Amino acid sequence: MKKNISNFVKILQKNTFIIAFFVFFGTLMACADSTKQNNSKSPQQSENNSKQQEPKQDGSYIVPQWGSRFYKAHKGKIEAIEHIWLRHNFNSTYDNVSRFGKEYNSKDAIKKVITEALKGASKDEVNIEGGGHKTVTTDLNKTIGLSQRGKPTSKIRIHLDNKDFVKSAYPY
Repeated sequence: MKKNISNFVKILQKNTFIIAFFVFFGTLMACADSTKQNNSKSPQQSENNSKQQEPKQDGSYIVPQWGSRFYKAHKGKIEAIEHIWLRHNFNSTYDNVSRFGKEYNSKDAIKKVITEALKGASKDEVNIEGGGHKTVTTDLNKTIGLSQRGKPTSKIRIHLDNKDFVKSAYPY
């Protein structure tokens, strides 16, 4: 067994240059292929990638994400839309909170107004915070509910994480 290992080591020592050449060549080819793929993107694809990095003037690069990111509230972990619905729907039993108007009578209606707000938000209305989290406060120019003070409001505030998953949203 020792002899087999020592023979193998000798073969490796003699062929180190060849092995190194193939490793280098393989790496070089992988880099070339990667560069080719990046350069072959259409201008539209490149533009789409830049939208994710830098907000457009109208802020519409933010597409709200919904899903399995949980909000720690209401005696457990719930999805953000559940939190928004429980705390901010018109018939919410919570005190001292803003509420969506009666016309936002479903979770889908609330998701729709959130999407509308993000689509129309200007760059100045998108505040990028630590870790890439975002707070968007925008005016929809129509009454969407009542502020925390109980006054009609057309403003909405939306909190998103660094992957644009909605964390919370409410009339502001």
